[in-house]
Formats: sequence, C-alpha cells, structure tokens
Amino acid sequence: MNPAVPSYRAGLYAAFPLIAYFFSWYYNGQMIPLLAVTSMVLMVWGALVWWPRLGEGLAWPRGFLPIFMLLWLLWFGLTLFWSGSPYTSWFYFWVLGALPLTFLISVMIPAPVAEQAWVWFWRGILLSAWILSGMALWQYYHWMGQGVGLSGLRPYGPLLDTNSFAAWLNLLFFPILAVYLIDDEKRGTRFGALQLNMAGLFYLTTLTVILLAFFSTNSRGGLLAWICTMPFVFWGFGRRPGGWARMAVITAVALISFSLLGYPQGYDLLGHLAPGFITHNISTVSRGLMWVATWHMFLSHPWLGTGLGSYFLNYPAYRLPGELASAGTYAHNDYLEYLAEGGLINLGVLLGFAATLMYALYRLLYRAGKVLQVPDERRLQALGLVLGVFAVTGHALGNFIFYNLPLSLLSGLFLARAWRFYGVQTETAPLLPRIGINHGFIAQALLVLAVVAASWNLAADGATFALLSENGWLNRLIPNANQRAVLLLKAADVLTLVRPLATQPHVYLANTYLSLAERGKQPDIAQRRSLVKAALSQYRQSLVGIPQQSGVWNSIGTLYLEQGALLGLDKAQQDRLALLAWRKGLAINPESVGLRNKIAQLAYVDQGHIGEGIAFLSAGLQRPLFSYPRSNLQMEIALTQWRAGEKRATEATLLQLLRANPAYTPAVSWLQSIHRQTAKEAAIA
Repeated sequence: MNPAVPSYRAGLYAAFPLIAYFFSWYYNGQMIPLLAVTSMVLMVWGALVWWPRLGEGLAWPRGFLPIFMLLWLLWFGLTLFWSGSPYTSWFYFWVLGALPLTFLISVMIPAPVAEQAWVWFWRGILLSAWILSGMALWQYYHWMGQGVGLSGLRPYGPLLDTNSFAAWLNLLFFPILAVYLIDDEKRGTRFGALQLNMAGLFYLTTLTVILLAFFSTNSRGGLLAWICTMPFVFWGFGRRPGGWARMAVITAVALISFSLLGYPQGYDLLGHLAPGFITHNISTVSRGLMWVATWHMFLSHPWLGTGLGSYFLNYPAYRLPGELASAGTYAHNDYLEYLAEGGLINLGVLLGFAATLMYALYRLLYRAGKVLQVPDERRLQALGLVLGVFAVTGHALGNFIFYNLPLSLLSGLFLARAWRFYGVQTETAPLLPRIGINHGFIAQALLVLAVVAASWNLAADGATFALLSENGWLNRLIPNANQRAVLLLKAADVLTLVRPLATQPHVYLANTYLSLAERGKQPDIAQRRSLVKAALSQYRQSLVGIPQQSGVWNSIGTLYLEQGALLGLDKAQQDRLALLAWRKGLAINPESVGLRNKIAQLAYVDQGHIGEGIAFLSAGLQRPLFSYPRSNLQMEIALTQWRAGEKRATEATLLQLLRANPAYTPAVSWLQSIHRQTAKEAAIA
C-alpha cells in the first residue's frame, strides 16, 4: 500500500461497487427502489474517488478508452433532453450508463489502493458466482421435482430472462477461468502431478459449478457466445506450458456438465441449433419480426431515436401481425434497440465499444510481446476479463444484455480492471487549470450538487414506486383503510412537487379527484367542477414524463364524455374531445380492445352507422392480438351485431371465436342461449 493513501480506502473502494452489484440483481426493469439504491451507492463511490482528483486539478488517464467512456456517458445524459419519454429514459440512463460510469470511477482509483481493493472485490465476485450457480441448480432440480415441462426447465436466477442469466454466467466464467489457468501454471510442477493445490482446486470446482448452472439454462445464445469465445481462450492459454492439458480438462468438464444437465431435456439444445429448427422455431421467427418492427421504428425516428428505454412504449404501434411470442419489452438485439432508441450515434457508440474489445484482444493476444510491457500473469488476467465482456457483447446480438443492470455494471468494472493492465498507464497534467478553473473546490462543489440532485430524484422515484405502485406493505403497517388513503393522497401531492416528471402521482391524484367528484353527486356544482378540472390537469401532467400512456388517454376521453357538462361543453364537444383522446390512445396501443370498442360505439353505432362500427371493430382483428384479447374483440363484434338485429352474423362470429378459442366461456353460454331461444321459438311456431 502507498503510505500516502489511507489503508481503509481499499475496503471502501471494494465495498461500494459490491453493494451496488448485489442490489442490482433483482431490479429487472421494475423494482425502482433497487435501481435507486444501486445508482446512489455508485454515485457516492464515484464522489469518494473523484473528490481528491478534482481537488488536485483532475489529472486524466491517457488513452482512447477513458475518453470514449466519458463521451458515452455524456451522450446518454444528452439523450434525456430530447427523449420522447424522458421519465422512462431517466431510469435507463442509470441502467445503460452503469457500464461507462463504473469504468470511469474504477480507472480513477489510485493504482496502489486499486490493487488492494480488487482483492476484496474479486472475493465478492467469486461469492456471487457460487450464489448464482446455486440458484440456477436449485431452480432446475426444484422445478424438475415439480414436474415442470422440458420447455420450462430453464433457470433464470434472479433475472426474468434465462438467456440474460446465461450471459451473466458467461461474464463470470471467463475471468475465473483465466485466474484458474494462471494459478495452476504457477505451481511450477508438471500438469497432472499428484500435488494438491487448494487454490487451483477451488477455482476448478467453481468453474464446474458455473458450467453446470450455465448448461442448465439451455440457452442457444449463451452457448453460441461461449463457443465463439473459447477459441480465444485456446489461443491465449493453450500455448502456455501445460496449456493444452489444462484446456483439455476444461473441455472435459464442459462436456460432462452438458451431458448431465442436457440429459433430462433430451439434449434438445443441439437440435435447436440446427438451421431448420432456427428458421421455423417461433422464438427465432418472432425475433426476426421484432427486428423488422424495430427497423421501422428507427426509420420513423432516424436521427435521435425515440429515447433510451422507450422501446416497450413504442413497440405496440409497430408490432407485426405474426409476432405474438414476446411481451414486446425489449428487441432481443441490443444493437438494433440502441439504433431505435438513440439513432445512428447511439448505435455507433455501441459498435465502437465492441471495436474497443476487439482491439483489446488484438493487443493482449497478437501484439502482447511487442507492445505490452506487463508480466504475463497480468496480461492473461486482463485477457480473461476482456473475454467475459466480449462474450456478453456478442450475445447482445440475439438477446437483451446490457439492459440488465448487473451485467452492465459488472462489464464496466471488468473492463476497467483489464484496461489497467493493457492500457496506457500515464496521466495528463491537471486539466482544470488548463480550462481556467484554478480552485478545485469549484469542481468538487459541482460534483456534490450533481450527486445530491440525482439522488433526490432517484429517492423520489423509489418512494413513488413503494407508495403508489407496490404498496401492499402499507396494509400491514397501517391497517386502517382511511388512514392509508389520506397518507397516500398526501404522499402523491408531495411527489408531484418534488418529482414533476413522475407519472404515477399525477394519475393517483387524478383518479382520487374524479372519485370525490362522483361520490354522492354533491350538489355543490362549483366544487365538483373544480375537482374535475383538477383531475383533467393531473392527467395531462402525467403525460409530460411519458406521453405514450394509452390508459391515461382512455381516462381523459372518459372524463370528457361523462363530466364534460361540468366543464361547460355541449354534447357534440364532449363526443369530439372524447373521441380525440381515445384515438390518441389507440394510436399508441392499436391492440387495445377497450379503446377500439369505445370509439366504434360512440363514433359509429350511437350515430346509427352500425355497419361502419362493425367494420371498425373488425379492422382490429388485423392487428397482432393475443388469444384472449382477440376473443374479447370478437365478442364485442358479436354484441354489436346482435343489437343491430343481425342474428345470423352474430352466430357466425361466435362460432368463429370458439373455433379459435373453445374455452371462451361467455361465447359458449351465449351461443347455447341463442340455440335454446331458437328452439323455443320453433316449438311455439
């Protein structure tokens, strides 16, 4: 340790990224408090690292990669200003930005303390590898014991997607493999000699457990990424003394792991890799259709994209009819999703990142002896770290990888560690004086201000989720329903002030105001009018952060239709404004059966244009609808036909519905009722 650096800093510098890493596991794009905690921990870690740097004038590491990562993070920040969904993009700024952010923090740690901190951090990574592998194997055998079908026997650990989990295991496997191969070579004895090496045995056991967990996922994308990365391992380590024997052992362990975990599934993973299966399998066909839709999304917003993380908001309007196998949350191709969400610049940045990995491999493998003046042990450690990130970057061609917070975070940390070995190890002169900032405390004050402002918003976002989205825990804490309602109303009111872009508090207040306006139909017209106006204002405000909310447009249209008279609107104005709001909602989500039916009834059926209303409803069947919503839409068509006196058309629609969905009980009951009524009429006649 450098005596100028306090020894406790190593523990701090290792603890903060480990805490952030473990908190990120269950975020999954949903648990906002976990994202808030992870991001705030990273910012505190960054402030601790950057504080002395700024005070000394900010000497910057030389080389391309630190500048590239800084520009990448700044680019993500700039996209927030033109995003079509700024509130959603805010969350994905922290998810996607975790990679460049953790890199920039890590490379700024002084070299002596960074070495000691890495020792502790690496122990945490090894622990996480055992925990994740244990979760995978427990899920696998637990589900097998429950009789889960082979197609569902695919562990996903703490994530929601098994392919992303396989990528995570790949990200851990290659750095641990490199450490094992280096450690075993250091024994100084012939490979295979009967000499117990506890460290080597531990690493080999860890690799075995990871491989067992990895093959339990049955992930095609993960396996292909693993296969494409292993040749670099053979190239880098096979030529070492005893290297081919060690690689033979790893290959044998991999084959045994695949044999053990693939047997219960009939080794169907091999069949799934066949070209014929890939071209006809619904999951890969759906991916192709999603990629076409994503390309159309890009063509509609070619320059700056739709905004980070906005894919799932825009996808319903672009979904192709044959794609009914996905939830439409991610494009299953990070490169295409980057293109759609951030335009050509965003894609260029991700491609640039992939290119830096290729260049790093070139330096670590081909030019290692000519350029890098580092010991082979460190060079090979860096190779393992880069290969881990390389594997997940390749896997991102067929799955969503960097949209998983722990993978993005860990990739930045691994690449920063590798860059310390293969990158330029000198720094520039202090930059702040060169740009006219001669007092470091100014930059330090700006850093503190940025951390406080970001933490304020993240804390508000976490509170919004905990109080208004997932607030079941309040039932135990405050059993009285009225007290809970008062607390939530006050909380929503405060949150609209401290976090104006948050959508949920505005929607909660709007719904509450409408409920009060309708409760008992108070005789005080002025008070009801004020409540309705307040509700409308809150609905509109909720659209600022996320305009693509078809549900809010649905509520606005219903408000105009049912409460328009209180706003001074005549019947024609109420209908026109309601239809306008509903059509906006339907444009955002063309799959909405409820909105389509409301428009059909108000615009056509209520005006006596039955045929046009039925045609408008039937047009919805051309959209990509899942089975139950499609049956609901067909039921609405049948109801409209019945009200118009078209009995035979009604029966034909119901029969068509039941052919596609025989378990749709309302249609069965109604058709039976029609047949009974017909039989009774025939008997009377």
